[in-house]
Amino acid sequence: MSKEIHRQILPLFSRPIFIIKGYTLNEEEMAAVQKERNSVNDNAGKNYTSQDSYIFNKPEFKNLATWIKKELDIYFYDCLQFNQSTQLRFSQSWLNYNPKGTFHHVHTHPNSIVSGVYFIKGDQQPILFERFENDHLFGNIIPEVDKYNYYNCGSWKVTNKPGYLLLFPSSVKHGVVMNEATEERISLSFNTFVTGTIGKNRGLTELKI
Repeated sequence: MSKEIHRQILPLFSRPIFIIKGYTLNEEEMAAVQKERNSVNDNAGKNYTSQDSYIFNKPEFKNLATWIKKELDIYFYDCLQFNQSTQLRFSQSWLNYNPKGTFHHVHTHPNSIVSGVYFIKGDQQPILFERFENDHLFGNIIPEVDKYNYYNCGSWKVTNKPGYLLLFPSSVKHGVVMNEATEERISLSFNTFVTGTIGKNRGLTELKI
């Protein structure tokens, strides 16, 4: 009998969160972010979102949108290994403003494939990703945990840092805890949808969009 033992864990059926740092807003872009603060909608967490929900269509945000689209393609094709016959395009994109005492309630993004958050400024309270209630490792059996990791956790925190971009499946539950700092927290969020072809002709699942 061999004394050498090989062990391996396969992270099957995971929901990968892609974290990128590589873009800093310039003065003109920051001024555009502050300008949108004058026209906002109220939300459930007493925070605000820009009334314009197609921010990426504005010339001031063209460079940021181009950079995010490049990272989105890396996530979708290089990391997730989907075929390039299916393309992702931005649908809605908007700015979030969280003054002191406000938060983002836990939610998902319906009618979207991949969603993202680009953190602009403010406190570094984490984004909280959560499992659905029926999605625990052993169903409704939840053993006591000695140390939480990606496999056994019911939620996971990812720290907000200015200039960081997070990409994730739109079906993943997430929210942000209350801003307890004096400085307003600002971020930009967006959704995507597919164009091109999904499914297979031979499998009778083909859909051209």
